[in-house]
Formats: sequence, structure tokens, C-alpha cells
Amino acid sequence: MKLSLTDWLFPSYCVLCQNQIHSSLGLCQFCLDDLPLLDLAEYDNLFYRPDIVEMFPNCSFEKLFACAFYQPPFDLWLKQLKFNNQIHYKKALQQVIKKQLTIFTNKQHLAAAVFIILPLHKSRFFSRGFNQVTQVWQPCLSSFKVLNNVLIRNKNTSAQSQLSKTKRIKNLQQAFSCTANLEGKTVVIIDDIMTTGATLNAATLSLKEAGAKQVWAFTTCLTPL
Repeated sequence: MKLSLTDWLFPSYCVLCQNQIHSSLGLCQFCLDDLPLLDLAEYDNLFYRPDIVEMFPNCSFEKLFACAFYQPPFDLWLKQLKFNNQIHYKKALQQVIKKQLTIFTNKQHLAAAVFIILPLHKSRFFSRGFNQVTQVWQPCLSSFKVLNNVLIRNKNTSAQSQLSKTKRIKNLQQAFSCTANLEGKTVVIIDDIMTTGATLNAATLSLKEAGAKQVWAFTTCLTPL
């Protein structure tokens, strides 16, 4: 790895092994290659994996993409970014997402798809100051068509992490609306963590009501049983 003068003056370090890396990165190549990522070369639709489809039955979307299970080190990175705005973990997550997207797009054609990052309710956005999913994912989607401000979060729902599956579903009834005409389109919706699928199902319902032919769910991590 060739380091620039800036890298020497303002060094950056791998979030795992602490070796010096280029300032644009969060992980060295060795640590990136060693991460326990989901095998998208074998399962480009994770619903084809028996253990995963058993974890998430009755999903309304047709395909599922994820980078890894919600376990170390990903759980720490996502929590620190989401709740403490520790943005140095963002670069590491983006490296992981770009690696998995490359594998996925080698098997799936996404040129005609439109991408929508799940929004926060405006009150939660103003209190937090940022949407962590947008922060991480938007720079990874430069090759795709991203639609912003067309999926609206109508309800300032209770924190999903504290609810049972049944209460999550009830909490999200009519939580989303879509202002775009998506007639006949394949739509990719993006979230950071999928625990039961209730949020993604609620968004999928709204997008299909707007005409979407298929909805694919992309998420950084899946919460295992």
C-alpha cells in the first residue's frame, strides 16, 4: 500500500488491527478479507438459504441482500455510528458494502432498478441530526439510480428494538407512504439492520401500492436467531 504525504501527516488506522492505512479506508485488506461475511457468490438471494428463510418467514419482498450477521465486529460499528456518531466506522462499513455489492452485481442485473434508502421520521431526523443508513450507503450507490424524498415515514414509531415481533408489526401499520409512480419497476429498499423484517415489509407494502413490480431488500446486517 502506497501512502501519500497526507497519510503520513494525518495517519489513519485499521479499525481492527490498527495498522496504518490510506485515509480513504477504514480497514486494511487483510482484515477486510478475514471478516465473516455472508456468501453472496453462492446465495445471491439469501432467501435461498434455508436457515435465513426460516428466520424471516412471510416477507413481502422478493429478494434479500445482506453483508453479514449482526454480530462482532459489525454490531459495535453500527451501534457506535448510530447512537454516538462515531463516523470513523463508516469507512469500514462502506468497504464491506462495496465488496458485497460487487459480488452481488456480478450475478444480478440492477441497471433498471431504483434504490430507496429508508427514511427516518422528520422528528427523529432532527433530534439525531443525520440518517446513519444514508451516511453509509449513499456513497456506495453512485452507479445506481437513487430516489430521495419519495418514501415518506408518516409515523414517529416507537423504537423497534424494544418491541416483540407482533408489536413491531402493529407499530408500523401505515408507517410509510410513497409519492412516486413506480409502475412496473424493480425497487431496492435499504436499511441498516433487519431483525424481524417488519420495517422492510411495511415499506414494501407502500412501494407495491405505488406500482412496484418487485421489491428487493438490502440491509447491512441480519439479526440471527
